[in-house]
Amino acid sequence: MLPFLGIAQAAGAGGLVVGLWWGPLGIAAAVGLALYFIGAVTTHLRVGDYKGAPPAAVLTAVAVALVVLRSATL
Repeated sequence: MLPFLGIAQAAGAGGLVVGLWWGPLGIAAAVGLALYFIGAVTTHLRVGDYKGAPPAAVLTAVAVALVVLRSATL
C-alpha cells in the first residue's frame, strides 16, 4: 500500500505544479490532496498516533486553502 500512497502524493504535487498554468487541473489536484490528507489524519487518529495527526491536519488545511484560492482566481 505504501508505494501507491507515495505515487498518489507525487501525482498530486505534480498536478499542483501543472495547475499553475491550467487551473482546473490544479483544483482537481488540490481536492485530491485534501482527501488524501483527510485520510491520513483519520488513519493516524484511528491507530492512536496522535503525534502524526497534526502535520497531516496542517497539510489538509493547506490543500483546502489551495482549492479556495485557485478557484477564486479562475
